[in-house]
Amino acid sequence: MITSYKQITGRYLKSNKKRTVLTIIGIVLSVALISSIGLFVKGLQSAQLEQTKNDYGSFHLMFKNTDEELFSKVINNPNVYRYGYFKLDKDIKVNDRLTANEITATDDALELTPYKIKEGNMPVKDNEIALEQWSLKYFSETTKVGDKININNKEFTLTGILENSIKSQLDNKPILLTKDNNISKNGSVLLVEISSKTKIRKGLDELEKLTTKENYVENTPVLMIEGAGGQDSGSKGLFATLSVIIGIVVVSTIAVIYNSFQISVVERIKEFGLLRAVGTTPRQVRNIVFREATMLAIIGVPLGLLCGCIAMAVIKWVFNIIGGDSVMPLNLVIDPFVMGLSTVVGIISIYLSALIPAVFAGRISPLEAISSRTSIAKGKIKRSNNRIIKMLFGFEGSMASKNIKRNRKRYRITVFSVLISVVLFVSFKSLVDMLINVTNSPNESRDIHFTVYSDGGDGKKNTSEFDELAKSIKTSNLVDKVYKSYSTYSFESAINNDKKVKEVENINGVYSSATVNGAEKTILEANIAVYDEDSFGTAKKYLDSGSIDSDKLNKENGVVIINKNAIDNLKTKKKYEGPVANLKVGDEIELQLQDSDKPVEFGKGQVKKVKVLAILNNEPFDYYGSQTGLKLITTKEVAKALTGSDATINSLNIALKNVKDENAELTDLQAKTKVNNNLNVINNIDQNRRDKSTMLMLQILVYGFIIVVSLISSVNIVNTLTTNIILRKREFATLKSIGLTQRALRKMIILEGLLYAFWGTLYGAVIGSGLSYLMFKGLGGVREFPWSIPWEAIVIAGVGAVVIGYLSVLSPLARIKKDNLIEVIREE
Repeated sequence: MITSYKQITGRYLKSNKKRTVLTIIGIVLSVALISSIGLFVKGLQSAQLEQTKNDYGSFHLMFKNTDEELFSKVINNPNVYRYGYFKLDKDIKVNDRLTANEITATDDALELTPYKIKEGNMPVKDNEIALEQWSLKYFSETTKVGDKININNKEFTLTGILENSIKSQLDNKPILLTKDNNISKNGSVLLVEISSKTKIRKGLDELEKLTTKENYVENTPVLMIEGAGGQDSGSKGLFATLSVIIGIVVVSTIAVIYNSFQISVVERIKEFGLLRAVGTTPRQVRNIVFREATMLAIIGVPLGLLCGCIAMAVIKWVFNIIGGDSVMPLNLVIDPFVMGLSTVVGIISIYLSALIPAVFAGRISPLEAISSRTSIAKGKIKRSNNRIIKMLFGFEGSMASKNIKRNRKRYRITVFSVLISVVLFVSFKSLVDMLINVTNSPNESRDIHFTVYSDGGDGKKNTSEFDELAKSIKTSNLVDKVYKSYSTYSFESAINNDKKVKEVENINGVYSSATVNGAEKTILEANIAVYDEDSFGTAKKYLDSGSIDSDKLNKENGVVIINKNAIDNLKTKKKYEGPVANLKVGDEIELQLQDSDKPVEFGKGQVKKVKVLAILNNEPFDYYGSQTGLKLITTKEVAKALTGSDATINSLNIALKNVKDENAELTDLQAKTKVNNNLNVINNIDQNRRDKSTMLMLQILVYGFIIVVSLISSVNIVNTLTTNIILRKREFATLKSIGLTQRALRKMIILEGLLYAFWGTLYGAVIGSGLSYLMFKGLGGVREFPWSIPWEAIVIAGVGAVVIGYLSVLSPLARIKKDNLIEVIREE
């Protein structure tokens, strides 16, 4: 027995379980997406900050040369959270083969520096020391944590092994860390970390006023991520892009829930009319709708937050499964502020969604509602033959075309529902593509675990030794690939003027002009890297057009071009990312070898032609040529024909089958290179692990967005189209009663769903492209890259909308088929 009109809400939600479940799913997914965005951004920022601190240190400001007075002023400043200081001592000669870079630091300085412990602990006593892993072999083959080692006639205890630095390995000068809390403050280097309780920029400005500009250095990479990198850091553009994303999600959330409430109200016009007829006030009718919103919010919002947390746990699991031992462990934190903000935004979105339907329900006239005249709009009769649709789909197509626009309000709600879904997908897919543009995509160099290089000797002799060493290394069961790295050659190149790129013309120092054989040509730098067969095999993953075949390259004097350059534009203070020439397969390039001793004007030296046989979309391996010129790849035979000399190998890059075999393979490599004092082994694993972690996290996060957005879009379309058909059961029963077959009815309803999908996709593609351009402008503040209409995303969204639209109508069609015609027509 109902004792209050408020009880109607609970009864309605229980009696319409499918509608209630669909609405709750929409709320859950929307709130989950809102919370996920905050958690994703926090997680990504945290991961980038951690990696940057590992690379550059945790300090915000460094004073290069201090005295007692400056030291006292800095450490007593209330903005300083912690500080540490160290001294760069003179290089220590460990033995005949190794010189070390000694750094003596206080406890806090050790924590603020970029040096990280891989095994053991940082020094805590004056006679303790930490060394990079690669340098241990120079002391003893069995050196380990806890051992005593002698350096410069002084005995130290090895307490920790530091992560390897590629730079120190190339310099053959390891970092040697010792601790001393009694370092003289005069002449020491002071590191400062600003307190989180104050604005970092404000704290920095105060401290920097204490000394001259030449005496301090900001830790710019860390400051940029923390939002204190200055006006040119690109953070404004990133925040603008993030604002657009959050705006899209909030609007889509409101739209999804609004559609559900609006259809719910239209479905119950008669019920509301009867309530009004028996004395219910407009305010009470509005309260019924708002009460529904409250009950759905109580269920949907907590579930949405829970799903957001579960999504983060899944991301962490996927990250660790995919990355394995090749990436650093990922720690994701559930931020209370993000969860609270998501709750507030979710609740506001729900009530805003219910506002218009509630007002509409309150204004229902009892007489019109009971007579079912509310949703019927009077107007002039427009005769439309729909000849094209009739010709393509027959009578049913013509009926479907007229039906979708017969009720304007229903048409707008349904098309808006599909439109929002398309806009969501197109916007987020565009964002994914643009994020890939503004981040450095990891290439095969991130999977190179060891590099063997020579720091002296004759080039031809080294090449012969490298060839033999490569054969020996390949026999190891632990090794997957051995790539030979050759010297890079510098050329000047001439291309036709119509091959210039418009965006590059505005960058100084890239293009010049010259007359070659009586024709005006564009001159730019070119570099040629030589690849071996294994490298070419791997490069095929990056193939955009053409084909890679060594025999064909040799026969046709061919080259492969990498169509991606990264150039700093000093005018705009942005980075351009893209090709420097609009070349295609089959084009010819004129090359002249650069002679640094006797530079000559292009055309006055020996000019040779090469043919473009393939185009790559990215660098397969790190490219060491100029970024402002053509980046070419060829075989050693073609390189000899162009330069007149044999290509020389300068290093071997080794990829393991399993990174867990690091120590075993390192021991093997050190044994094989021990016979030649000029050969050195670089361990790239630590650096690559850090680089890959951030990129992998970014990819998982953005594709996680796409999955959730696709789910929201699907629920939105299914909810709207399903309800649209169920509400018209009486109409369909009437059509069947006057002779329309079930087959014709099925065709008509399916075509209605497809037409809704078509119009929604059309409008959504236009709006989605506009939002994509807005995000492009925001990210353009970080890096320059060309924008194009996101056709791929539009096609995927359109096909998805059509498929979901088709599947959405199948279930209600099956229910209509089972209905009794007379019973449905007699329904009031």
